[in-house]
Amino acid sequence: MTTLTNAAAYPLLATTGQYNGTSQRDALLARFRDRISVNRDLSRQLISWQSNREAPGFRWFKFKEGFSAELVRYLMGFLPEQGHLLDPFAGTGTAPITAATQGWHGAGVEILPVGLRVANGVLAAGSACPELFRSRAEELVQCAASADAADVLPGDWFPHIRITEQAFPPAAENAVAAVRKRLRESEPGPETELLELAAIAALEDASWTSKDGQYLRWDHRSGRSLKARMEKRSVQSYAASLSVKLSAVANDLPILSETCHPDRVSMIEGSCYDALPGLPSNSIDAVITSPPYANRYDYTRTYALELAWLGYDNRKISELRQRLLSATVENRSKRDQLADGHADALARFDRHPAIAEITAALERANARKELPNPHVIRLVRNYFMEMSVVIAELSRLCRPGASVFMVNDNVQYHGEEVPVDLILSDLAEQWGFRTEAIWTLARGKGNASQQMGRFGRRELRKCVYWWVRR
Repeated sequence: MTTLTNAAAYPLLATTGQYNGTSQRDALLARFRDRISVNRDLSRQLISWQSNREAPGFRWFKFKEGFSAELVRYLMGFLPEQGHLLDPFAGTGTAPITAATQGWHGAGVEILPVGLRVANGVLAAGSACPELFRSRAEELVQCAASADAADVLPGDWFPHIRITEQAFPPAAENAVAAVRKRLRESEPGPETELLELAAIAALEDASWTSKDGQYLRWDHRSGRSLKARMEKRSVQSYAASLSVKLSAVANDLPILSETCHPDRVSMIEGSCYDALPGLPSNSIDAVITSPPYANRYDYTRTYALELAWLGYDNRKISELRQRLLSATVENRSKRDQLADGHADALARFDRHPAIAEITAALERANARKELPNPHVIRLVRNYFMEMSVVIAELSRLCRPGASVFMVNDNVQYHGEEVPVDLILSDLAEQWGFRTEAIWTLARGKGNASQQMGRFGRRELRKCVYWWVRR
């Protein structure tokens, strides 16, 4: 097995023989130790989607990788005044949309089409007619219940890709096709937009699949060839699942018409690498965000059903995966793409001793043929390279005194702890931020069971960082 990196690609590796042990990471810990503290106000529910289960609009779609509106309101309590808030990894738009309810102007950048569809649906809710929506929702449920797939066009059938084949029982397959036909024939408008959003949100509960981090897990009854046996607690009919989603939308419309302020929210479609350079310098007063973690989670697999509905075939999904922040072992380096205009950020990444220390340790393990997947070396390096560019852009965009709140987790590979919180905070300080606090949850997360057997249990920090622009 050959190593995947070389001195030409990563200049510091020419001298990584000096990086043995954990001295560089220990030095960072010593430097930031007085700013690391347990914040009892924070919980797993608050920093995840769980607290959005009852939040109007955000409860319509289970976006487990997002944080809650309640967290946004909590963090905004540390901000002195209203202004412009940015989330460069906006997901379903929780941060900018919630900020708008507090009198702020919010902007969100999001590359995943599923998140954008949810955010735009929430923003469209205020212009939808509740009575008309309820009437059309009842008709759509009846359409799904009859599962009459007669006269559907080829494009009305669910556009399966490799990862979604056999996702639905036959009755659900017919019901989905009937609903897609009805939506295709519907007059465009906010009501139709919300009907389709509910139809997309209803897919998982009517399928043999279950979202689970890195994977789209499959029920053994699907007929697919599977390595592990999993049985979902419940596989609903598509009509039943759709009815639940439509009822949630209908019940939230009067609330959102009063609280939602689409005129104060701008959702920008695309990669933050493309979008952030186009925003004016010194224009942002606060950032609340949660980038993808360096944990190998592949959103294009997790949300394959929804992406397929939206017209993403295998090629488009592969292209989308490469455009996402590098957090999987399949991501190729974006260095050539980022070199133009970000040379300083790349140079700071290249000479960062803690990153070099981690890389050297993983390279040694790989040379001993102990690393289960050598591509994690590329993952870790690409992740920090790209986050270095993001932090540089945030430094340019933030006014003096602006706060950046970032939700993230530390990770571990082959027993090597990757202190994402310390490395990103160090890079932020190089770019003119002051690390005000690194808040941790009272209980962190354990390392994977495969690593635990060999390296013992090690609790890793789950954090919210608070940086202030000097």
